[in-house]
This record gives sequence, structure tokens and C-alpha cells, in this order.
Amino acid sequence: MNAPTSDTTMSVNPEEMARYNKLSETWWDPTGPMWPLHRLNNLRVPFVVNAVTQHFGLQTSDTALRGLTILDIGCGAGLLSEAMARSGATVTGVDPAQRNIEIAASHAAAEGLTIEYIHGSIDSVVDRQFDVVLNMEVVEHVENLQAFMASCGTCVASGGMQIVATLNRNFKSWLFAIIGAEYVLRWLPKGTHQWRKFVTPRETRSMLTDAGLITLKLAGVAVNPITRSYSLTDDTSVNYMIVAARDR
Repeated sequence: MNAPTSDTTMSVNPEEMARYNKLSETWWDPTGPMWPLHRLNNLRVPFVVNAVTQHFGLQTSDTALRGLTILDIGCGAGLLSEAMARSGATVTGVDPAQRNIEIAASHAAAEGLTIEYIHGSIDSVVDRQFDVVLNMEVVEHVENLQAFMASCGTCVASGGMQIVATLNRNFKSWLFAIIGAEYVLRWLPKGTHQWRKFVTPRETRSMLTDAGLITLKLAGVAVNPITRSYSLTDDTSVNYMIVAARDR
């Protein structure tokens, strides 16, 4: 759901980028076109906070992530970035859709949050390192995935971690994520996803390993079409999240 990352080696379709710029005005409306992301955010925020606190041995609190630096790749208009900032982290959000960044910066300022927002791609921060790299709902939009994941890996500091959330590639994911979500239920605009860009957990783990990261946890994400709520599951056949870390 987050906007795709793009640069000279990881280009995205101009029509796709235009779609995200157009949708930017609706990011913060929980009842608008971005409602699935708001519902998903209710699940992924505690998942991320729990994974990070466990990895770094932090105490659970409202500001449990204080002192940590977090990079949110494909941050959109800042839904996840703001949640991380409210948890005490120093957050940098990067997105190639300029209007997304404008909306994100404006909303953060109105909320009294200090978040560094950058209009650009992973290349904009590839010379920096962070305690946590959030790569959420992005990889299924990237053209040159190997290069993108390698760059994300370089941004993970020693002892740091990366969390990836994306879509598996199989018949079930095509049926549920594209036919079901885009054409039948119409939860997402048609063309939001391209099945060929979906990535299997095995492929994601392999790229994380190539980047020097060790997979710590794999969790599936399920959605109830009646209640429109998201939950964690052992079933990774459609949506899944992977937590990986770098040794110190």
C-alpha cells in the first residue's frame, strides 16, 4: 500500500506514480480510499513495536522506541512514520511521490511531531545507517528488486534490523489480492498491484540473507472481508511480514 520506490535503476511506471500522487490527498481519511492502510496500520504498528523492543531488549512503554533511529521506506503520507515517532523514535521517511511527502510533512507539523521527510528513493539515504529499516508494502512495486533490497540492507546499522511486509506470489494471492480486493470488493483501485511483482517469503529471505541479515520471524497477515479487520496468522500464502536483523 505504501508508495513505490523509484530511481534510475529502480524505476516505476509513471502512471503508477501519478496514481499515488493523486491519492495523496486522501491518505489521512480513515473512511476514504486509503481505509485498508489505516486498518492494516492498526496491526503493523504493535507488530513493529513488539519486534523492535524484543530485539533491542527495551521495556514496553508509550515511548519504548526512544533513542532509536528508524527509516520508513515508501512512507506515503506518514501513517507509520507518525506512529513510530509517537513511540519515541527518531524517524526519517522517504517517498518518491512528492505530494505524499508534502502531505506527510504538513500533517506531522500539525500534530507537533518532528519527522525528517525526504522526497526521493532509497538512494537518497543509502549513505546513512539506521537502527530499524521499515520496508512495508513497498517491494511489490519495485522494478529492480535485487538492487533495491541490497540498498535497504546497507542502511541497517550493526545490530540493527529490517522489517519487510509484502505479498506472496501464488494463485491464492492473485485471487485474493487482485481479483478479490481490486475487482470484486473494490477495496483498492484497479491496477494497484501487479502479480508478477509479488515476492515469495523464500525470495525475500534470500535477499535479506544476501544483505547480511538473519531472519528472526515470519508472520502471515489475514483480513476478514466482513469486519474488514486484519490479524496475524501462520498462513503466509497472501500477505506476510518478515523480521530480520544484522549481527553486531
